[in-house]
Amino acid sequence: MFDKLIVSEPEGADFKNRRNYFMVSSLVVGVLFLAAIVVSIFASDYSLGTNGIELAELLPPTVMAAAEPERPQPRTPQTPSNSTSQLPMRQVNMSRTDEPTIVPLSISTAQNNYQSRPLGQFVSGPSDSTPSGSGRNNDGPQTSDPNGLATTQSVPETASVPDPPVKAPPIAKKPPIQSLGVVNGRASDLVKPVYSAAAKAVNAQGTVEVQVMIDEAGKVVSAHAISGNMLLRPAAEVAARSSRFTPTLLSTVPIKVTGVIVYNFIR
Repeated sequence: MFDKLIVSEPEGADFKNRRNYFMVSSLVVGVLFLAAIVVSIFASDYSLGTNGIELAELLPPTVMAAAEPERPQPRTPQTPSNSTSQLPMRQVNMSRTDEPTIVPLSISTAQNNYQSRPLGQFVSGPSDSTPSGSGRNNDGPQTSDPNGLATTQSVPETASVPDPPVKAPPIAKKPPIQSLGVVNGRASDLVKPVYSAAAKAVNAQGTVEVQVMIDEAGKVVSAHAISGNMLLRPAAEVAARSSRFTPTLLSTVPIKVTGVIVYNFIR
């Protein structure tokens, strides 16, 4: 009875054994693969291609000194030639009296301060001069225009020419101030004085004379009472300063004048 007994394993146990086998195999293969990669990294010679580069020492750039500019050479003054310095000098190219072919352009009665041009060549300059020994015989080639003026210009020694006297402008004399006496009739606007309360209280009245000065435009520039009641004088002076007069003319020129304004205070 027991010799035909068959022992059977369950189906799940066989599958479990296979899964464990595959897991262990995968782990071993992975470890071997990682080990191979690490060994290949350390075994390989990874270079950046610098085997053919030669290292050289880098030197800083040298600072070059700025080139010093050339100093300008002083110019040597050019001395005029003997032939030019011996030529006569004239300020104005004025014809001589022995040249009848040239007709003057204008007639003047003013004194002539310039010399006529000499015979032969001459140069123009700031003054009229004739050096001793000058003549027609001059060393070196000279060229001149039809009027005899030498084309070679030189700067001779400058001669001091006195400046003409300056006339001072005439000082205009102011006409004297004229006195016109009583100027009430010359007023274009004669202001009436105000009768003050103090004058009314004491019944002050009478005549007040005010000395005034009138400018060229007819305006009163000063007023001062010279007679009359002391209570009436301030009002008269104020009225006189506010008055206007017709300008006084002397030879069609307005002038300053003085006069007297008379005020009559009556109650």
